[in-house]
Amino acid sequence: MQDKKILMIPGPSEAHPEVLNVLSQPVMPHYGKEWGEIYEDTCQQLKKLFNTKQSVIILAGPGGLGLELSVANLIEPGDKAIVVHNGFFGELYGKVVELYERMPVVITKNFGEAADVNSIKEKCKEEDIKAIFLVHNETSTAVVNPVKEIGEIAKNNGILYAVDAISSFGGMELRCDDWNIDVCVGYASKALGSIMGVTPVMISEKTWEVAKNRKHPIRGRYMNLNVWEEYIEELTEIGHPFPASVPTSVVLALRKAIELALEEGLENRYKRHAISGKAVREGIRALGLKCLPKEEIASDTVTALLLPEGISEIDLRRFIEEKFNIMVSLMKNLIGLEGIRIGHMGVTASQFYVIPTLAALEKTLSIFGFKTKPGSAVAAAMDVYGRYL
Repeated sequence: MQDKKILMIPGPSEAHPEVLNVLSQPVMPHYGKEWGEIYEDTCQQLKKLFNTKQSVIILAGPGGLGLELSVANLIEPGDKAIVVHNGFFGELYGKVVELYERMPVVITKNFGEAADVNSIKEKCKEEDIKAIFLVHNETSTAVVNPVKEIGEIAKNNGILYAVDAISSFGGMELRCDDWNIDVCVGYASKALGSIMGVTPVMISEKTWEVAKNRKHPIRGRYMNLNVWEEYIEELTEIGHPFPASVPTSVVLALRKAIELALEEGLENRYKRHAISGKAVREGIRALGLKCLPKEEIASDTVTALLLPEGISEIDLRRFIEEKFNIMVSLMKNLIGLEGIRIGHMGVTASQFYVIPTLAALEKTLSIFGFKTKPGSAVAAAMDVYGRYL
């Protein structure tokens, strides 16, 4: 058994060793010519992951800060916005809209189902919708929502469009410009394999204009794009195009993670995540367990599996962690269904992490009294790797 706990959870993920090495370097100041060039280069490289020619900024803080920024700038009090509730994080997005005194038009789907394109299209005809807020990869249910198709609806109806890509960024295809996205929130410490502390956000030109021409002032300062624009225009020259200090060491770690992703090649990286996701799901099915979503809408970075009656997710998770030093995540606290979630993102989207995790799950289930065919999960996963690698 390894001494270190392995993070097979949907964030934070295992950081790449080269990313961790960067953190041992001396701390840089968050201003000056050298830092300004590093920050600008990092933003430019991030554009490749977002697939955009538009702006990218780096927020100092968690991914939720990016979600709040999208709401604070895109819509005003009294505006109606569509929010898809098909998991915990979709509901969270809706709560953010409510907190800002906007009017969410909620479209609810059962847990394990993707957003319904036709329902959104109809709602846009029926209501005066200002914006759509959508989670790309719903981490609580392991469902991928149809971001591209909903982007077409937004474009055809002149509606603003914000996407939470926190758990897909760096592990699944993302095409912000082609999919008509106005604000897209990425992340550092999930599929990209860096560490927490900064959040990259793509901002469209339309978004900057909307923020500038509002009837009501934006509450707050740090998430106010008009404040960001002021600092970008006035302080870029001295290497400080942001309205508060940034953790430079964490930005440098992010930069290294981007470099590693681009060296691997994005298509290769997405394929690696897709193969590992399929391997985990096939292994789970070989045990006689059920994955929450259907295969065609299943995530490439996280798998949600339902546990058989009589087995506690808390007990199972604790046993796997204590006996095998592997951490998986709970599900019931998010969506009310007894199950666990396995992250396979960044470093851990690999047979060297997936196979030991499935072996640990199989052994634990057997100890807990669930009958399995010994080696079935590992065999099924290895078959996937053998066919696709």
